Amino acid sequence: MRNAQREAEAVRAAAHVTEHLRGLGREPASQPIGLVLGTGWGDVLKFDQAIEIPFGEIPGFNGLEGLEGHARRLVIGSLGGRDIVALRGRVHLNEAPCDPNVAKMVRLQTEMLLQLGVRTLIVTSAVGSLRGCLPVGGIAVVDGFVTVYAPEMPMWAGEFVSPEDTLDPALRAIALEECGDLVAKTVGHVMVRGPFFEGRRYDKARLAGPTLPLAALVRCAGVVGMSMLPEACIAALYDAKVLGLGFVTNDDVAEHSHEENQRQAKAAAPHLCGLLARIVARL
Repeated sequence: MRNAQREAEAVRAAAHVTEHLRGLGREPASQPIGLVLGTGWGDVLKFDQAIEIPFGEIPGFNGLEGLEGHARRLVIGSLGGRDIVALRGRVHLNEAPCDPNVAKMVRLQTEMLLQLGVRTLIVTSAVGSLRGCLPVGGIAVVDGFVTVYAPEMPMWAGEFVSPEDTLDPALRAIALEECGDLVAKTVGHVMVRGPFFEGRRYDKARLAGPTLPLAALVRCAGVVGMSMLPEACIAALYDAKVLGLGFVTNDDVAEHSHEENQRQAKAAAPHLCGLLARIVARL
């Protein structure tokens, strides 16, 4: 059950976007497809008749600081003839774990899409692989979450959801069919407070290690990341369907960095955007 008082902020944000569109002579679509474009996923994706609104101009995102590699713009347009509302870049919980305003914005960015009519949401991100069968450059099609290492979700009193209920099997089947020559696996996703695992091979080795007690918790998980779970939690409040896709920028052995993750994602951007376009065309 959604908290109606807290929901009002998302209603205001959606109303602002609607007014902005109408001021430009555009009516909002009744049920657009939602996209959350993580690292690499939106770098070269082109929308038809696109209108972009910086997060900072939308009520509720006041004081939001910039983050390298994340444009943080709301995009309204179409892709392959389908109406789209997209986040080009997102706010992450780990940016300021003790700041309630950041948690509020993490929730607001997704809830705003849902208030704009989105009922099918494709959530993308960069991820690290925990399994040798999913190499750098591969696609993780997420079918569940390990939540015990995650930060507190931006949920309010009285709200209880099972985020896995939003992960739609039919959407996963479409994604796997459209991956083509890309290496793709259906795997679980471990969300961590992050970015603790960046450049620290032992953190991820601990998650992946077969001899440790906690391995039982993650034995079905294939990737680790810092997002995707919050979007799924909020989507569950609206009975929306979610497809979670991760692009593997690093594995559980080699040292890596934010800069290397960015480089890997940008190099693969044309393939990732092509995959998204093919999936959207099937919806």
